[in-house]
Amino acid sequence: METPAAEAADPRWFALHTRSRHERKVRAELEALSCEVFLPEYHSWSRRRDRRVRLLRPLFPGYLFVRTAMTPRQRVQLLQARGVVRVVGAGRRPAPVPDRQVESVRLLLSGAQDAAPHSRLRPGALVQVLEGPLRGVIGVVERGEQARRIVVSVELLGRSVSATLDTDALAPYLDPTPGPAFALGSHSERGGP
Repeated sequence: METPAAEAADPRWFALHTRSRHERKVRAELEALSCEVFLPEYHSWSRRRDRRVRLLRPLFPGYLFVRTAMTPRQRVQLLQARGVVRVVGAGRRPAPVPDRQVESVRLLLSGAQDAAPHSRLRPGALVQVLEGPLRGVIGVVERGEQARRIVVSVELLGRSVSATLDTDALAPYLDPTPGPAFALGSHSERGGP
């Protein structure tokens, strides 16, 4: 049973992990519930066969922010929204995102015309190719280079194959059966019974 003190807690920002490409749907559903939601987005160019197209993309794919008091009732309501995977935190305990970080992202996006994600792929990081003819390939970052390009080494039949790929085509690969090396937080889906 909730106490009145739990209802009176100060609202804070929390990150929600969403299903792939469901950020806007989750935002719309939460806004319909009168939640304060922040989905940071940026403009980027995409190559098509015959032209270039300017797209609006999520700055943090698979994540958005919601400002709430995070009472047990509110947490359940958030987890029941279609497309929400989990509230980001340590184990089953949601971790608030500092207000200054969310405000900094807002200011950066509103004040800089070239705001875009910055790749934090480091040598030794396990990555997956997301687009192009090598889509689905999983490999290890071998070295970083200038001009936002990296070399990925993929073992094939006990040998390595290297290719230089644009970092926009890569994302960190999270093994569905994580071991200690991938302990980045709870991978549990919804906080259920």
